[in-house]
Amino acid sequence: MDSISFYQRMAEFARWKHTFSQQLRQSQEWFKNHQSQSQATRHCLQKALNLLDNASFTVACVGEFSRGKTELINALLFTEYNQRLLPSKPGRTTMCPTEIFYTPGRESERDSGPGYVRLLPIETRRTTTSLNNFRRIPKNWVTLPFDMADPESVARAMSTISQVKRVQASDARAMGFDPQQLPPTSDGLLEIPRWRHALINLDHPLLRHGLRILDTPGLNALGNEPELTLSTLQQADAVIFLLAADSGLSYSDITIWQDHLKGLRAAQQQSNTIALLNKVDVLWDNLDESADRDIEEIREQTARSLSQPLEQVVAISAKQGLLAQARGDDALLQRSNLPQLEALLINQLLRNQQQIAGQRILSDAIRIVKSTRTNLQKQLFHSDRELESLQQQIHRPAQFDTQVQALRQNVRKLHQQYHRQHLDLRTYQRQIDEHCQQLREPLTPFQLEGLIGTTHQKMVKSWSFVGLSKAIDEFFQQLRQRMIRVEQQAKAANTTLLTIYERSNNHCCSPEDASSHCFQLHSHLQRLRQLEQQAQQFRRSLGNIFNIKQRVIGRFINSLVQEVRIMNTDLNTAIDHWNREALTPISHETHYQKSLLDQQMLHMTHLNQQHSSQSLRLQSLRTMIAEQGSALVELERIIDMQPCANASLNPQLQPAPNDSRTARPRHSLAGIA
Repeated sequence: MDSISFYQRMAEFARWKHTFSQQLRQSQEWFKNHQSQSQATRHCLQKALNLLDNASFTVACVGEFSRGKTELINALLFTEYNQRLLPSKPGRTTMCPTEIFYTPGRESERDSGPGYVRLLPIETRRTTTSLNNFRRIPKNWVTLPFDMADPESVARAMSTISQVKRVQASDARAMGFDPQQLPPTSDGLLEIPRWRHALINLDHPLLRHGLRILDTPGLNALGNEPELTLSTLQQADAVIFLLAADSGLSYSDITIWQDHLKGLRAAQQQSNTIALLNKVDVLWDNLDESADRDIEEIREQTARSLSQPLEQVVAISAKQGLLAQARGDDALLQRSNLPQLEALLINQLLRNQQQIAGQRILSDAIRIVKSTRTNLQKQLFHSDRELESLQQQIHRPAQFDTQVQALRQNVRKLHQQYHRQHLDLRTYQRQIDEHCQQLREPLTPFQLEGLIGTTHQKMVKSWSFVGLSKAIDEFFQQLRQRMIRVEQQAKAANTTLLTIYERSNNHCCSPEDASSHCFQLHSHLQRLRQLEQQAQQFRRSLGNIFNIKQRVIGRFINSLVQEVRIMNTDLNTAIDHWNREALTPISHETHYQKSLLDQQMLHMTHLNQQHSSQSLRLQSLRTMIAEQGSALVELERIIDMQPCANASLNPQLQPAPNDSRTARPRHSLAGIA
């Protein structure tokens, strides 16, 4: 695999999103121009667009200090600028959690130019306010703009991430640090990071294509920022756990793995966590032929210790990989194993794309556009037959008028039939509305806030390890009971939905498609289990240092409550979306058929006007056929958009060259039946 394969796959990912988005936007315009877009269709197409526009691939780098995370990120981002973008030197280079991304325009252009480093002071740790809340308070951040065309400007801005400050032990403790774990200075002060969190908006091809990188330096950052574990790492598409190849697993490495990484994506069959044994070059010895065997033994031992599949444990030299790219040395690049890491990231990228492509809202959008084309093709065929029949009767006025009258009666009959379908649809929607109301009952924000308030009072009254544990256990017990009620209501709602699809006899939706529109609760139940497991793990990690962790506990509780609120909001939003989307195929089919019939009735009325000549009547029908044909050609052009070979649109994932384990995404309107 060549050195830019990850770059190529990210470019394909971006092209796939762009092409698919283009098709959906042009489909929106097509429906608007032809006056056949129902509310359900508008909602479906817009939500599908939002999903694609916000799709990204997030890689989180986790590990203790001096594991080479910064150099690894430099190696991944070396393409295009051929230089280190992040400061890299012996010692601690990245002192605070850092997010690297690219956001064109919007906030960056308003106050800091196209590139910036935005920093949150470490003093904000004195409060129990979470990072997510501070993101909404711009005045608390320090923003340093830089110009990508000026390397010195970039270097100055990036170097601020590694800044430290000296404080008294009491101040360090107030900000969540353990003084015993901090190196003292000559004046008796302690050295701590200057910043709590950093955001880097960087114009780089990989980041433009949708890559986002999170660098979390050390156990201290994870332990003091609970939402990194509760939320940020949970949402990462790939997690790279960096270890030192020469020293093996340390106590802090094991703690990070046990407390923060082991449970990630526990319910998924495919692990998204890669254990990376970095700095393997220190073990290279040209005089010792057993070096490779020793490295392999270290991999196997690490895999056993972490209970990680061996293929997910990679020995790598990020430094040598970066050097090899700078020199164009392919042999050194292969020995660094950077391409092997890229292969694993490609697998995760493609898995992420499959998950996006499998979203029901995208399938509905595709189905809507394709069923519209099918209906238009059928209508055009029938119109051609009608024109042919009328042309045969043109010299026989009596038969011509009789034929026109018969056509008009047939259109009226079809219109009445679809009017009844529309009434049925309204009945079906009322049934779905009733089920949604029952689904929402256990999840009202008022009830949740009451439960949160009661739990908080219990914590205040018994602010101890035992009291905290008991209050959290009772909190989750109440949440589980509520979710059981929701689960029971969801089963009843899905039974009704499947009955509706069976009764509707709607040919645009197969039984499998009907099942895909059932309300899905699995991800929400899984999220609740994850939060409960993380709460239990956090309590265990406190141990004997409970008394010095008061603010950390406060931040954890605030973060946990915030995540529960988000989960509850997401679930209520999912119910609202299901309410609007459950009958989308039936709704669109009914609306569009009615639209076609309305057009036919208008033309049939013109045909049936007694004062019109036969030639004018035929011309009216030809005009209708021409309009339908033009609309069909335009819609087929949208569906068949294939701007380049790499983005040819097909639902299958075909193997990529030189790697049978990876696949190239090919999915859009053109290739999905």
